[in-house]
Amino acid sequence: MKKALSVFLLVAMLLAACTEGGEPEVVQPSKSPTETQQVPKESIVNTGGRTVLDLKKKYGSDKDKAYMPMYNVPQDKVFQFKFNSEVPTDAITVHTDIKAEEKSRILAFTWPLDFGENKNTIEVKPNSAVLSTSEHLNGYNGWGNAPIYYIRINYDMDATTPTPLEKPIIIPFTIKSEVEVPTLKYTISHDGRFKLTWNKIEGATEYKIYQRSKIVLRETTNLPVTGAEEGYIGPSPLLETSLTETEFDDFLLNGSGGLVSVEDDRVSVQNQGVNGEYYITAVKDGKESILSNAVSTIALSSQLPYKLEGENNILYETFDGISSLPSKIDVTFIDGSLSSRDVIYDPSNVSIANVGNTAIPAVIKGTALKGAVYVKNLTEEDLQKLADAQPKDSATGFVAPENTTDYIPAPDVPTVIEPSASEEQGKSLEEIQKTNTEQKVEEGNQQAVPVPEIIEEVPLNADTALEEFLAINMIDVQEKISLKAFPEAQNFETISDVLQEVMYQNPLVIGLKGWGYDYRTLTLTLKYEESADDIKRKQTEVLAEANKIVAEIVKPDMSAEQKYKVIYDYLNDNTKYDDAALANAEANEFRNIDPAFNDSFTTYGIMVKKVGVCASYASVYKMLSDLAGLETIVVTGNMDGVPHAWNKVKLSNGWVHVDSTNNATNSGIPYLLFYSSDEIAESLNFKLSKEFWTDSELSNFVSTDGSKDYYVANGLEAKSTSEFGSALSGQVEAGSTHIVIRLGAKIDTSDLMEAARKALNGLPESKREKATMGSLSNYVVVTL
Repeated sequence: MKKALSVFLLVAMLLAACTEGGEPEVVQPSKSPTETQQVPKESIVNTGGRTVLDLKKKYGSDKDKAYMPMYNVPQDKVFQFKFNSEVPTDAITVHTDIKAEEKSRILAFTWPLDFGENKNTIEVKPNSAVLSTSEHLNGYNGWGNAPIYYIRINYDMDATTPTPLEKPIIIPFTIKSEVEVPTLKYTISHDGRFKLTWNKIEGATEYKIYQRSKIVLRETTNLPVTGAEEGYIGPSPLLETSLTETEFDDFLLNGSGGLVSVEDDRVSVQNQGVNGEYYITAVKDGKESILSNAVSTIALSSQLPYKLEGENNILYETFDGISSLPSKIDVTFIDGSLSSRDVIYDPSNVSIANVGNTAIPAVIKGTALKGAVYVKNLTEEDLQKLADAQPKDSATGFVAPENTTDYIPAPDVPTVIEPSASEEQGKSLEEIQKTNTEQKVEEGNQQAVPVPEIIEEVPLNADTALEEFLAINMIDVQEKISLKAFPEAQNFETISDVLQEVMYQNPLVIGLKGWGYDYRTLTLTLKYEESADDIKRKQTEVLAEANKIVAEIVKPDMSAEQKYKVIYDYLNDNTKYDDAALANAEANEFRNIDPAFNDSFTTYGIMVKKVGVCASYASVYKMLSDLAGLETIVVTGNMDGVPHAWNKVKLSNGWVHVDSTNNATNSGIPYLLFYSSDEIAESLNFKLSKEFWTDSELSNFVSTDGSKDYYVANGLEAKSTSEFGSALSGQVEAGSTHIVIRLGAKIDTSDLMEAARKALNGLPESKREKATMGSLSNYVVVTL
């Protein structure tokens, strides 16, 4: 008797390929939480002659107190800050995190210089060293070896009576290192392998890698350590190894690159030895630098697979037939958590055994874990079905602009940038820097703000003067931007964070290739893929096409939900993923792309050419939403461990996820992620990063309500066998021939098959025999 239902793996591809991980973990300054603001058109029209000061007045920040950073101070530096009034001893605190919250506060003496004439001068000096090591670092004296420190001034220094500041002044400072400090970064390969990388230090004879981690008994647990946000309390950094190269992935120190494999080429474990957080130092002429910025693996755990355990380890198991082969399997990650990943089978070079079981190579998608499964009674027809059913592999499809900024300024960067001779006479370093800051800010405030014509016709996304200043300059394709007016941005954390937010949230920023901040000149340098004229021509084309699309598909009487949906549907019906661009980026190891594919990584690709990768999709969805008067942001992260970009939109029930890349055209699953909560997105292996917004404001975009999710709202999510059967029966009775149901819980394959047979029982035998059922991610697809 013929089977009424055959089971196979649906041929489809999830295009999760956009944003590149690999920058140092960045933290951001605290500012008043606000939702994304679209600057009204009237505020950017007729702006000839505007200055930076005008921008600051617009945002109410023209009176903000500021203090430029003080880099390269002595290890035992004692700071002195003069107030015009007697202030409490907690007027100043010292921290290791730029947000300067209480938990990052370190022990420091902050006391009046004396109780006579100098009682209003607060002295700030080290009490105990931070991040001391047992190696060659001079870490037991002075401030210690933290990459950077932050002085927080809580009271107005100029007020004649004690006056708390509404917004504290945060002053970064670094300890002068005898050797230039490397900037530590990381990469995660398409198969989930972790690697440390850093820039070459001229003349360095070796580099030393240090690690901080909690000692635990369980091998797979990667517990958080108290990093910069908590003052580095806890274990000291321990020397891991020394080397002369500028990259490292040999965490077992045995040449395996963290892989555990056997003779038959099976890989059973990866990322072994990856744990805690890492630092690096450079050694030159027998002297060692202070510690670099930290790269923490804690927040990366969801991207770092470890192994398959127990019943989850299907490799080398035996199955009755290809219909029994699992499409997904739970993978254990370096923190002990589990996450489901697709199983990819390779039947291309399989020789069917004459007697016994046939081995079929298998790999776990997004990991280096691989081996084989054994199948009984395999036929050539089975192999062909399996070959036809394999989804194409996905990989990182976004080449991020290169950030060449040193995390820690070079040792020869002056503590005070170009003070006048008159400032230096008889004044302390702190007084000189205070006056110098006022003069530099005054100079910067007088800078003219460019007026690109294009921004008169499109909403500009910014919620501070700094963000609007950067957005306008980047849209105007400016190559040099002075940050004199913004002392708060003259550090790696802030400028990296804000620049990324501006880049992601303003779709007319096109073709940014790389950027770097010069601590000596207070200048941000930007590099673009094309000339300013070419980019501005493309901006005009993008805007014209966007206005045309919105006029055609968005109607005045539509609700916000309807508008978001018609934009999504337009992209599904009129655009497609650029596989060639993805292949080119992969061939170039995602470090660069050939110029012919530049457009597919910007708004221009999807908007004008109608092809692109997910960065283009997310940016276009943002732009069309902006023009339709909707609140939308671009978000970044990863899907199944692969870097990705998508959107969040604001409905009446709050912020929800929308992924326009993985639509029916590109993935085979309609509305795969549409109006979904964070919980639903997590269940589908979408993981948010922090790159798309400043940390202090991320909580504004939490998505807690999934009631409007496409599959929830339409009764197409099943959390049990009976719910699956009911949903399928309802669709069959409604006459649907292509049915997609999302599983909200784990359901045994045999139970799904039985429920499907029952649901299809009322159909004519001819239809039952032709029916197929497939699966992709958490989705089951039934075709009649």
